[in-house]
Amino acid sequence: MNRVFNTWLGDLYRRHHRDLVRFAARLVGDRDGGEEVVQNAYLRLAGRPAQAAVIEHPKTYAFAATRTAAIDFTARRHAEWLYRVDIEEIDALAVTGDPEGALHHRRRIIRLAVLLNELPAACQTAFVMNKLEGRGHREIAGHLGVSVSMVEKHILRALIHCRDLMRDEA
Repeated sequence: MNRVFNTWLGDLYRRHHRDLVRFAARLVGDRDGGEEVVQNAYLRLAGRPAQAAVIEHPKTYAFAATRTAAIDFTARRHAEWLYRVDIEEIDALAVTGDPEGALHHRRRIIRLAVLLNELPAACQTAFVMNKLEGRGHREIAGHLGVSVSMVEKHILRALIHCRDLMRDEA
């Protein structure tokens, strides 16, 4: 039965992947996010017990799984947004020409570096690659050799840690 399910899932992937990515991209707002959503939906489907014979409308089932994965993806993205450290705001202080503002800027950058050093190495790397270098979660996951979900957890942990302690300082 498991072999039948894997064949069924592979066939579903080959036939509908492009449509599912388009659908997911519309739900989450960008193609990279859409790819990640569809990947997560397939991973969930692959992790379920072999039920291929029971599913009457596999395409509809795949779209429903993708919609659910998109909701989860959007919730994670929203959580990251809530706990972000606004690097752009810190950078804006540096270009004002105000010596006191520039000093405050340097202190905040140093404080952020100290806070990041309190975190595990993978957490630091994920944060720096995403927030400072602008790399995507999938690229970071490949670099670190972890899942995209783990990258999201690392970034969220760093954001919460830095946000809370930077706020205490202000």
